[in-house]
Amino acid sequence: AAYRAGYTPEQRRQIERDLFSGKLLGVTATTALELGIDVGGLDAAVLLGYPGTIASLWQQAGRAGRGDAPSLAVLIALSNPLDQYYMRHPAELFGRPHEHALIDPDNVYVLQRHLPCAAHEAPLGNIAGPGRFDDEQLFGPGFVQAMVQLEEQGRLVFQGDRWTFAGSGYPAEKVNLRSAGGSRFAILDESNNYRTLEEIESSTAMQRVHPGAVYLHQGESYVVSRFDSEMGFAVARPAEVDYYTEAREWSDVRIMRSLASRPIPGGYAYFGHVRTTSQVVGYRKLRHYSEEVLGDEPLDMPASTFETAALWWDLAPEIAQACARRGLDFLGGIHAAEHAAIGILPLFAMCDRWDIGGLSTPRHPDTDA
Repeated sequence: AAYRAGYTPEQRRQIERDLFSGKLLGVTATTALELGIDVGGLDAAVLLGYPGTIASLWQQAGRAGRGDAPSLAVLIALSNPLDQYYMRHPAELFGRPHEHALIDPDNVYVLQRHLPCAAHEAPLGNIAGPGRFDDEQLFGPGFVQAMVQLEEQGRLVFQGDRWTFAGSGYPAEKVNLRSAGGSRFAILDESNNYRTLEEIESSTAMQRVHPGAVYLHQGESYVVSRFDSEMGFAVARPAEVDYYTEAREWSDVRIMRSLASRPIPGGYAYFGHVRTTSQVVGYRKLRHYSEEVLGDEPLDMPASTFETAALWWDLAPEIAQACARRGLDFLGGIHAAEHAAIGILPLFAMCDRWDIGGLSTPRHPDTDA
């Protein structure tokens, strides 16, 4: 059986019961089975690729074996740079300490999700009173800016010297602690009275369940026939197909402001805030196993825009000129460097490489480089 977070609670509980009782001898799972679930005594754990952190590595390996019973954990490396680095330096893998979960209290994207939850419980302000903490000291220097932005969005209201929650309901229900994604997106089974197959993050819905997409659920293929971004659902029907689909995306990154910079060999490195716009413009059908391209289909999907933090490099013109003189592919080189940077980022930050996006271009309108 397969197991992942998008399955309905009933589906997940049934799989857990079958695994614990021994009815199921094995399960193919995402990181959803990594923490917080008692799955009984498993004999072996096979990890497909380095999971991104040492903590996750040992949590997943530790799913096998209880008490004094012998167990086996196998890590099968993938072809990405980080996996291959650890295969060449296994002592680094086994000797590396687990990571510390660090949170930047000045991260405005985190603050804007959590501050309405705090204001719902008690009014917030930056003026200390008798027996009360200064909220600006608790939430960091970005507190006031975040509160003003939330007020402009109509999520908070300023009364006297305090901000109070302006919405209705319980805001914490809409905050996902496992990811930065917001609401959930339902996938409905057309052949079963439109029953919910599973749910995915809305932020990835256009890439995964666009019209014509092939979606796998419990080993069965479904083809998406309808996509409703406003209502938050896609309709799919069972289909036996010999291909899978891959979304084709257009993306644009605009620099809002630079917060820090430093010289590097051949240019400058920057850190700051950017606005990212992406749009699924089509999809490709590829035959299983052979990867033969069976066709390209156009799509007209709505664009998605969000703001985030970014790291970028400006390279000196001399580097491109030197590549041209030597007959080297400059565009291919910077594209490879982009993927390499994404691949090794989990060495330095607690993140999944698939949460990181990148863009390489010979010239950017906001840098003129």
